[in-house]
Amino acid sequence: MTPHRAMTLPEGMTLPVNSLVAGSAISTRAVTGRRWPRTILIGLLFVIAAEALLFTDVHLSHRGAVRNATQLAELAPPAEGWLAHIARDVATNMTPIAWFGFLFMLEGILCLQRGRSPIRQRPHHFAMMFIASVVIWCVFDWVNFYFIHAWTYFGIPPLVQDKLPEYFIAFGTIVPGMLMTGQVLLNSRMFDWARGRPWRIPRWVPLVTSMAGLAMFVWPFTSRDPISNLTLWASLVFLLDPINLVLGRPSMLRDWSNGWYGRTLAAFAGGLICGLLWEFWNYWALAKWAYDLPFLGATRHYHYFEMPLLGLIGFIPFGLECWVMWQTTRIPLDGLVEPLPGDRDLL
Repeated sequence: MTPHRAMTLPEGMTLPVNSLVAGSAISTRAVTGRRWPRTILIGLLFVIAAEALLFTDVHLSHRGAVRNATQLAELAPPAEGWLAHIARDVATNMTPIAWFGFLFMLEGILCLQRGRSPIRQRPHHFAMMFIASVVIWCVFDWVNFYFIHAWTYFGIPPLVQDKLPEYFIAFGTIVPGMLMTGQVLLNSRMFDWARGRPWRIPRWVPLVTSMAGLAMFVWPFTSRDPISNLTLWASLVFLLDPINLVLGRPSMLRDWSNGWYGRTLAAFAGGLICGLLWEFWNYWALAKWAYDLPFLGATRHYHYFEMPLLGLIGFIPFGLECWVMWQTTRIPLDGLVEPLPGDRDLL
């Protein structure tokens, strides 16, 4: 008989490992014959329609990807007719439109996998995470535009009040998109193999890790150079996760000490998958971002759409970093935000 081994879960919960695996297996089998949620179809059609209209604008304008503000200023106005004008509006707002549909689709997939949606089960959790996502991304934008200047936006309305709705949707979908994508992978049992023996975290590890994270986060402010991107996209994992651990919050370090690495890998994968989608949907859009990463040398000329290929590596820790930042943000929201059910949950 397999030994009955228990794990200490976030939020002070405990649940046997075998029960977690068995529950996942039951959930997977239950998908067979289950009616597909409408949000899958709604989200998929939303994304397909947005793509079709985006490339309609590309075709009618006889343009390729707009690479800078000068090319955008020289772009001819849309052709006559309602289709051309709608296509231009979609091309200008492609990021918030595409991600809105993508989240709908992910919600339906999660509901199909488990028979229930974590968004509908924990609506306050999702709503606050959406708002927190705006704040989290503003932190990175603040570091970039005031210190390191690694990316720029163009095609953005000049007046703040005109761009706030698009900003809210585009930034608010960042954290939910990555965590929902990672949750789909967790539910599919893709990372069930990532288990090992529990081990005890030495007392000095949280302090040393946080100090290292603080140094990594401070570097962009002192160097004021795009090269500090090398630490920016992982610094807050090192700085905040030990704090989450000490305060008894969901923590990567706690998962590791319990011999569970699947949630970390799911956050990594969610960040990378969403990064690939971000760059794809950004490329032909008319309100977009572009990068300036001279420290990559000659390799910066090899791109995945706008992103230099080596820069894609940054999306991997970014998924985990946003999860860690959200767990820290939840600390003052106790009583307002539903807790995570267990260590197989990212949201």
